Amino acid sequence: MKKQFLALLFVLGVMTLLQGCAAKIDQVGLQVQLVKLERKADGSLLASLLFSNPNVGSRNVAKSSHQLTLNGKLAGELDIVEPLGLPALQTATVPVTLKRASGAAEVTGSVSYQLASLLTLSVYDDNIQRYKTSSSGTVVVQ
Repeated sequence: MKKQFLALLFVLGVMTLLQGCAAKIDQVGLQVQLVKLERKADGSLLASLLFSNPNVGSRNVAKSSHQLTLNGKLAGELDIVEPLGLPALQTATVPVTLKRASGAAEVTGSVSYQLASLLTLSVYDDNIQRYKTSSSGTVVVQ
């Protein structure tokens, strides 16, 4: 009877450990918003993106790509290739130059935007998860 009980405890322990290794970290609530858009001297646009992490655990963004639409027209893409650490319950602002789409219209003044983001999150060493988010609003081109 004791041998069966110990065997059952062993099996339950192994199952618990294996499930813990396969658990997916919840990324609920990660947000990216466009907070500033300014025209540089060469005519290119510099965007400031605000990354928000409302989770109680920190997140590591290995890289991210974003499609920016201004006034309903695709304006271009924003790519961040440098890793970004997002502390728990905090935000981080990242400046990035807009890669314009062909035929993107020149924008000035107050514009509406839509930002579609794909975040590549590094969980542990080699475990990578992808997370999609989007935001919209208005921003003034300075």
